[in-house]
Amino acid sequence: MHFPKVVAAQRLQTWLLITALVAVVLTGLMVVDLARNLRTVVIGETKKTLANAVEQLKKASDTRMPGAQGHVNRVWLSQYLEPISYDVLRSYPDVEGGYLWNEEVVGHSFPTYTERGSTLGQPDLEYREVLAALAESRRTGHVAHRVIQDQRDVVLVAVLAGDSRHLSAWSLRRLFNFSDAYEVTKRLFLAAMMVVALAAIGAVLRLSFSMQRGFQVIQAGLEQLRTDPGFRLPDQDHELRPVVQAINDMAQSRQKLEADLRREDRLRVMGRVVAGIAHEIRNPLNSIRLTIRVLARRLQDNSSAGEPIALITQEIDRLDSLLKSLLVFRPDQPAKLRRQTLQPIFERTLALVKHHAEENGVDLHIEGSSDCVALTDGEHLQQVLMNLLLNAIDASRPGGDVCLRVHQLNGHVEIEVEDSGSGLTAEQRERVFEPFYTTKTGGTGLGLAVTKTLVERMDATIEAENGRSGALFRVRLSSEIEG
Repeated sequence: MHFPKVVAAQRLQTWLLITALVAVVLTGLMVVDLARNLRTVVIGETKKTLANAVEQLKKASDTRMPGAQGHVNRVWLSQYLEPISYDVLRSYPDVEGGYLWNEEVVGHSFPTYTERGSTLGQPDLEYREVLAALAESRRTGHVAHRVIQDQRDVVLVAVLAGDSRHLSAWSLRRLFNFSDAYEVTKRLFLAAMMVVALAAIGAVLRLSFSMQRGFQVIQAGLEQLRTDPGFRLPDQDHELRPVVQAINDMAQSRQKLEADLRREDRLRVMGRVVAGIAHEIRNPLNSIRLTIRVLARRLQDNSSAGEPIALITQEIDRLDSLLKSLLVFRPDQPAKLRRQTLQPIFERTLALVKHHAEENGVDLHIEGSSDCVALTDGEHLQQVLMNLLLNAIDASRPGGDVCLRVHQLNGHVEIEVEDSGSGLTAEQRERVFEPFYTTKTGGTGLGLAVTKTLVERMDATIEAENGRSGALFRVRLSSEIEG
């Protein structure tokens, strides 16, 4: 037996998962190493960006700034330089800056977060670092950098000192949540994510191995089912459980279907045999009955002949009843279905079995709505109910009761007959509808077989189980005509 490709590829999927596991581990090691050097890389790149910004700021001021000597009005100078710094710094995201006239901040702009002409303030910490970088740049003549930690942020400053006009350029960028503690937290989070990923892959691998073993069990079980219809696959504790349950349900349905087919074959054979036997028996039986009646009239004055004649007549009636039961199995006896109210059928049936119930000391009652309408054959249904009620009365103990329940469901009518006996054993539930199977002394084993045949001819169903107090038989009739 070969499984579909998706199932046969389980081993390939397992090796792919193992490869993915190794790749995740290697990637994790590389990411951890990268995270370890992230601070140095980011700070280095930010320094380059700020250096380029201050060089462009100085170049722009040298080109566009008119010559000025001595005292310069700071307000005018700031208003003049602010558009210049804004135009330059808008090419540098998250960078703010401007100029220093001597040690006064002028032309301050922050294009990423403010509009042109906005008034900006500078914290004391940043201003002190700008002045410190200014002093260093004046000594070296090059761009000076400052890197400081401000709680969880890192502040980077670049300053390029000016010429004799005392005009210098500065730029600044604040890296939010870039502290050492925050980096440790990110690394711990990264490690946790790696652990979760590894655990997930491990779980998938375990599931994959488990499913492979499950497939092997299923394959072996299917092979055994070919020769042993009663075999059932062992239960599984993973995702294959629904598959196993479906296979077991299918095997059970198949076994039941085969049993039903065997029963149908027996009934068909019985029907053909009965069709021939019935014709041969009925005529002689009628002749015997007529002869007995003649003898009864001739010997009516002989008191000693009355009892034997009555016994012969009783046995003839019993044979006639048995013959009628057998004739039910003939395949040429279709039901006459029509939608009709069930209450008159219930009343006639209860009236017929009432005397038998009283003789056995059994209380007979009905529950539910008896005015339901169903698609049925009245004579067949009456015979079905009579057989079920008589069996229920015989199975009930004196002082017990037999309940006839009627339920109107969506498109169906359910009729239940429950006795107060000892219930059905597993074997009885399995064979209760088989012809000639009986547990009653002197029984023929045809009553329930006839009942099932009549029910099926009405396109209905019947099932047997144990109810609250004893055996329960449920007949389900359709209440609608199928189109």
